[in-house]
Amino acid sequence: MLGHRLYEKVANTISQANLSKLSRSQTGRLEEELSILSAEKQGDIDEISYNDILKAFHRAKSI
Repeated sequence: MLGHRLYEKVANTISQANLSKLSRSQTGRLEEELSILSAEKQGDIDEISYNDILKAFHRAKSI
């Protein structure tokens, strides 16, 4: 499960309208991508850039 701060950062990066357009599988994929990012940055949310989040979002949308 991802932390509240990361979800907050995602919400500040991607509009709620765009997030709500994701299918269930795309939402799951986005969570996986964000989990990978968090692990790569050793849990330091400040190290995850808005660009990283956008890339994860676009990868999730592509499935």
